[in-house]
Amino acid sequence: MGSGGRSLRWLLLAALLVVVALVAAGVVWSARPKTNALVLKVSGTSGLALQGTAEVDGSARALTGTVPTEFPLEGRRVTYSLTTTEDAGEFRVHAVLGQATLGSAGSLNPPKNGVRGWVQSDWGWSPPRRWIESFDKAEDKGWLTPP
Repeated sequence: MGSGGRSLRWLLLAALLVVVALVAAGVVWSARPKTNALVLKVSGTSGLALQGTAEVDGSARALTGTVPTEFPLEGRRVTYSLTTTEDAGEFRVHAVLGQATLGSAGSLNPPKNGVRGWVQSDWGWSPPRRWIESFDKAEDKGWLTPP
């Protein structure tokens, strides 16, 4: 009877370890960075031509269009930059995540500035980090807050 009791204890210990491992895996899975469905909503002088770039999870893509327009971007890490080459008019970019506007920035009139920003998911259940800023196209010194 002694060895049968020990076998049962080892079996229960092994089962407990399997349950703990499965719970830990579930916690890690639910805490992974989430995908952000970001929409850049651009308003301003109707017909103003826009150009820019976006990098979504390491993949670059061109952003082109005319005001008003929207650019849907989806990923864990999204950076974007928009400008215009026109001499008159203005545009404003609203970064929208779900139903929440994360921020906005504009070009001024005449369009001296471009607009850039980023959104990045972190581990855990915290909201994504984000930044949006206007930058002087002629004297661009890079990000005020690095992405």
